[in-house]
Amino acid sequence: MAEQSNPGNKILAAGIILGLAMGGWGIYLAGANAVSAPDTSVDTGKVNHSLSDAAKKMKADIQQDRKVADTAPEGATINGEPRLAPLFFSTELWQFAADDKKMNLVVDIYDPKSTSIHGDVPNTWFVTSGIADALGRADGLDIDSDNDGFTNGEEYKGQTKPADPASYPAVLAPGCKPKLELTKLTTARATITTDNMNSDPAMNPTEANIRILGPDGKTVVHKATVKIGESFGLSPKDGKRFKLLGYEKKTFPGFADDTVEENVISVQDTETAGPEKQFTVRAGNPNPSLKGDAVKGHLISDTTATLRITAGSALGKPQAVVKAQLNADFTIPGGAGDGKDLKANFTSTDPTGGVNITPAGAQAPICVPKVKSKHADE
Repeated sequence: MAEQSNPGNKILAAGIILGLAMGGWGIYLAGANAVSAPDTSVDTGKVNHSLSDAAKKMKADIQQDRKVADTAPEGATINGEPRLAPLFFSTELWQFAADDKKMNLVVDIYDPKSTSIHGDVPNTWFVTSGIADALGRADGLDIDSDNDGFTNGEEYKGQTKPADPASYPAVLAPGCKPKLELTKLTTARATITTDNMNSDPAMNPTEANIRILGPDGKTVVHKATVKIGESFGLSPKDGKRFKLLGYEKKTFPGFADDTVEENVISVQDTETAGPEKQFTVRAGNPNPSLKGDAVKGHLISDTTATLRITAGSALGKPQAVVKAQLNADFTIPGGAGDGKDLKANFTSTDPTGGVNITPAGAQAPICVPKVKSKHADE
């Protein structure tokens, strides 16, 4: 006997099928944009948005997500294979906030044509240089990934390897912050004088009584009787820096409007790097009222800069501290980059309190600042 159909059962089955279909559609929408959900917060006892408004917002969010994802370059690949689902993010797709455009951008860090996250520095440089972790940091160019004393940005400018501590730019690279600090600047002063007994132009002396005065310009710290052609120094221990070349006759202003002629000694400084390699000394004690060529005695001023290297192969080692004499050449260990030494010249002092150092081959000096710490001289 044939079974009779039950209309009630059919209606119930259809309802179950319809319910499952709608539930599946709801799951699909929720999965398409998990971050969006209907706003059911209560304000004054009322729901803010209707279910219809929430559905429209969810649809708009999905479309916006697709629009953002589609900004990735066409033809982009993942590990050499075509990207099949550009909507989903991978390790190659990065999203960052472009404040100037007031929006988020999605870039492919392996694509050279993608927008650079850090200004003019290509994203691919971070990846190929082994510092991809710095790419996602706001200060990615300001950090020092290999701890060699140079920031990633400085290594990019110098075209060196930011993940290799043995590869770095010069410590005085133009356009970069100097990797030297001035810790101490000292000036040693002394005055060379000779006795009046040799000032008579009628005499033809063969030697001079040399007196060296201390920093105060009054106290005698060293005496020596020196013959023409012999050497003397600023102290008994330093006996060969200066050479007595002989005598010359010079005319000076007298007490009235007349002039006087006197013998002066001619001296050569064999060690200075400054411009006064040869000078004359008028006999007599220094007199502050006398100016120009009328000055008696000759002031020696030796300026020494103590510099600390803050980056490169010498970092943290005893040779990280070097001394330089004003106008003289000196060597900065490891200062040329990649561990090579750098020749430089202490060119001048700077009004800011620092010193101007000219690297070998450079056209202009670079100012090295003075350390502001009260312990800088230690």
